[in-house]
Amino acid sequence: MRGLYGDFGTMPLRDVIVYLGNRRVSGILNLENETTRKQITLVEGNVVNASSNSPREYLGQFLINLGHITEDQFNKAYETQQETKVFLGRILVMIGAVKEETVNQVLSLKVRETLLEAFRWEKGSFAFEADKSAPDLQGLELNVPLLDVHKEGEFRDTAWEAIRAAFPKGNCLLTLNRENLAEEPRPGSLDERLFNMIEAGQTIDELILALHATDFFLYQRLYALYRLDAVKVSDELAVDLSLDDAEGEDIAIDIDSDTSDPLAELQNLLGEKRFEEALKAARVAHARGASAETAALCEKVEQAYLADLREELMSKRKVPTLKVAPAALKAMNLSAAERYLLSRVDGKRHLAGIVNVSPLRELEALAVFRRFISQGILQLD
Repeated sequence: MRGLYGDFGTMPLRDVIVYLGNRRVSGILNLENETTRKQITLVEGNVVNASSNSPREYLGQFLINLGHITEDQFNKAYETQQETKVFLGRILVMIGAVKEETVNQVLSLKVRETLLEAFRWEKGSFAFEADKSAPDLQGLELNVPLLDVHKEGEFRDTAWEAIRAAFPKGNCLLTLNRENLAEEPRPGSLDERLFNMIEAGQTIDELILALHATDFFLYQRLYALYRLDAVKVSDELAVDLSLDDAEGEDIAIDIDSDTSDPLAELQNLLGEKRFEEALKAARVAHARGASAETAALCEKVEQAYLADLREELMSKRKVPTLKVAPAALKAMNLSAAERYLLSRVDGKRHLAGIVNVSPLRELEALAVFRRFISQGILQLD
């Protein structure tokens, strides 16, 4: 077997996994859906490595969520990784933050979640190339059978049906009945943080970001509490809007126009450094007629936009501080991502540190910070 290519509309990922697992193949499986890209390395039908460009699926996010490291430990290890290019897990073991056994266990969980999250994709493409070599994990061992992942995926299909019946949307507010808890949470535990945030009025989407959790991990815990009648959806509705939505901003060019060339218009926007408008337009064009050309254009715009944001906001170790009263923030119609980033602003953390540890993509986080600064919500010192 030399290769296998297709889209999920023709062959769902679960079928791809069974096909490759039964044949005990070795090689690289690339998965792509809109802006998310994943690479799975296989050896004889087992996953030995899985990478993703989604920060929520980075090893550090799992270690933080499970309480193995703090955000400060992650930041220090991340900065060392940028200088040395040593695998993050190896750095954490070397500095004594975690044991090698712990890293291997969390790596196994991360691999499963990276693949299983993609099982929910209805659109996207896959490409398997046989006999590609695996990257060096510098002594850390990982071996997850593809067919085990497939079995877990079947279980999750049923679980998600029950979960969605209880919690239909991520912007739901919740209520907590502590009297129905099996026991009070341990001080400093994940449950204690979760309960406090529910009582503080945070939505499910906000809980996921604040806890550095995957969707399934958080929803599964909420569903267990729901079965105890300890957590339920509040009758109060949450408004979940971004600053862009609140201000009614729109894409600057007309993608459907018959009299203009959208790609030429995008090039003009790039030349004028109107990166945010260019990226919105490029993504709309790609969504309406996906091709290698539109995908490459989206990537080009993203890289140009990110470079511009880095130059403006991260060339020096600047510290963001609030210019408005905290009470005023509560009245703003903000997205879960925007509220998460504002929650990290304490006048002490430098912006790069906030972005590095964030479960959001760097481009998304920096774009939000630029908008906050331009609207007078934040300043950089």
